[in-house]
Amino acid sequence: MPTVLSFPAQARAEELASSLEDCRVLEVSFANGPPMPAIKGGCFQFATVFKAFGGQWNHARKVHVFYDWSSVAASLEAALRRRGDGAGELEQDRHWAQDPGTRIRAG
Repeated sequence: MPTVLSFPAQARAEELASSLEDCRVLEVSFANGPPMPAIKGGCFQFATVFKAFGGQWNHARKVHVFYDWSSVAASLEAALRRRGDGAGELEQDRHWAQDPGTRIRAG
């Protein structure tokens, strides 16, 4: 069985993503740069958390793109804490959940 080597932050991010329903981590490649870590899946309710940790929404690929794996792991930990605390959604998240047509694409 082949062994895949990954950095500790990447392995931690993969483990955390498996704890969230419909969420996974991957690397995306862009034309003029190295592959970048990203979060994909049904975890849009945590968009504000991801943005706070430096995640940028890529509309074309439907992923939250980060600059490093440690940011991905930290944002997923915060998302799990937020979900676990039952602190409720932020006002902006509630608004987006009710009316998805009002989302503004960040440029």
